[in-house]
Amino acid sequence: MRGFRKFSIPAVLCVGTLAQWPAAAQFQGLTTTGNGSVLYFSSPIRPKGTEQTFHSKIFRWDVAGGIQVFAEVQSEGQSDGCVTNSFYQLQVPQVSDDGTVVAYTASRPGPGGRFCVPVETNQGTIELPGRERRLDGNIALSPSGRYAVTTPLAAVTDSFHIITDLTSGTSAAVAGAFNGSAQRVTDDATIVTPQPSAVIVTDRSGGTRVFQTKYQVDDVIIDRSGKTVVYVTNLAPGSAGAVQPGRISSIDLTSGRETQLTTGFAPRNPSLTSDGATVFFTDFNLIGQGQQMYAIGIGGSGLRQVTSANDQIGAAVVSGDGLTAYTITGAERLVRIDAMSGASAELAATPPFLGAAYRVFPPATTIAAVGSVMSLYGSGLSNTRQLTFCGQPVPFKTINSGIVQFQVPWDASEGPCQAIVQTDSPFEHGINLEVRILDPQFVGYPDAFLNHQGFTGPITLAAPTHPGEVIVAYMTGLGPVDSTGQVTAPGFTCRFDSVPGTLMSDLLTYPPRNLSASIIWDSLQLQNACEDPFLESRSSLC
Repeated sequence: MRGFRKFSIPAVLCVGTLAQWPAAAQFQGLTTTGNGSVLYFSSPIRPKGTEQTFHSKIFRWDVAGGIQVFAEVQSEGQSDGCVTNSFYQLQVPQVSDDGTVVAYTASRPGPGGRFCVPVETNQGTIELPGRERRLDGNIALSPSGRYAVTTPLAAVTDSFHIITDLTSGTSAAVAGAFNGSAQRVTDDATIVTPQPSAVIVTDRSGGTRVFQTKYQVDDVIIDRSGKTVVYVTNLAPGSAGAVQPGRISSIDLTSGRETQLTTGFAPRNPSLTSDGATVFFTDFNLIGQGQQMYAIGIGGSGLRQVTSANDQIGAAVVSGDGLTAYTITGAERLVRIDAMSGASAELAATPPFLGAAYRVFPPATTIAAVGSVMSLYGSGLSNTRQLTFCGQPVPFKTINSGIVQFQVPWDASEGPCQAIVQTDSPFEHGINLEVRILDPQFVGYPDAFLNHQGFTGPITLAAPTHPGEVIVAYMTGLGPVDSTGQVTAPGFTCRFDSVPGTLMSDLLTYPPRNLSASIIWDSLQLQNACEDPFLESRSSLC
């Protein structure tokens, strides 16, 4: 772009331009004992004010101790350029019916380089009385706690699974793929797997039985004794513009008889009691209550609505005796429910969660340029009480439950740094960022905002620039400027002149120390012809 004179003005922050970051479940993988006295779950959050990581951890709750960290891996380990030597993300906890055995899957990122070979990215961990055992792959624990069903990398590739007897320590490979859901495993390690129009039951010796279904199978579970399977059919378009309702059906594995238990708008989250007599599930209540919990007998009788919660019922698990349920509500609260009366008690209020950081517009970034406004996207942020950056509280502005903004301090040192949000919840969450003095980035999505001289209109293929024109470019990350208008970052010789007119001066609670080439506290124009290599990428528009 030789011959072009360029000038930049700092970014205009357009609140509300981006859709809210989709909420990620702060509480995941709920599992409970047969009597419902103990709950386990996974989450990346940590108790407020602690030094624990934001890796996913396993938590335990009971009445006496409340919520406590049960298992955590602090370090990501060392990387060989392809993978780390640590499985540090702990997920999908499972507990035996009597509570004596706990299992979970530990994961690490997969190889990222073109010359990296496939390696195991998941490792099952079993906490047995007085000892611990680790097995390659995802893990599912039998309700009895005796068997572990694992699917290492080779098993996923070649469609088999491995059954380990935790009493004798012996393992055996069994034909047939398995997805790792504990609700698809019986006491004796028989598994059930779904097919589009059938369910396949495979015992630990490899014997299989195929049961053709009347409806499509979108999810399936099996009772712990292996006598009954329950499958879910999702809502789907039907013929001639009609709608095929969602369904829950059961199959008696002795007789092969199939029974339709109920139809609904969106039945999901099925759970069977230990005796196989009752199915709990969630469905959408069309009279305005949203997603609620229901129960029905295995023969299709006795349908009842368990909850009538204002805050909708999301993912749920029910104890083996059918008396206690735990759920993650629509507002991401963790709640305990009396499955007989429907009465509920909150175990944890909505915790904060940070999923991504933006500098004005996409793409998401991990770079925090000094002076820039950072928009942190997540959920549970509406009652943010404190935001710390590099360990120090900073002014912030809460936009809504999914967005909170702050200005990167001018004196922040280059290097890794965490932004951590605290709310009224006893938990906190954060995101890892890297501070840089200079990190130029165009503003605009999906294309940069480039304007003709005098702001007469955007530069497009239909309205290209012409030689000698001064281009207006919106950017962030140009760093601070001194009182003379000189960009202070090394290697940037551009000079700015201030133009009166403060925009969005109430964005934060204090003004910047200097003029900013990152935030539009004052509109700035670059007068000299500075060769900006970042603008070269837009040459196709000129």
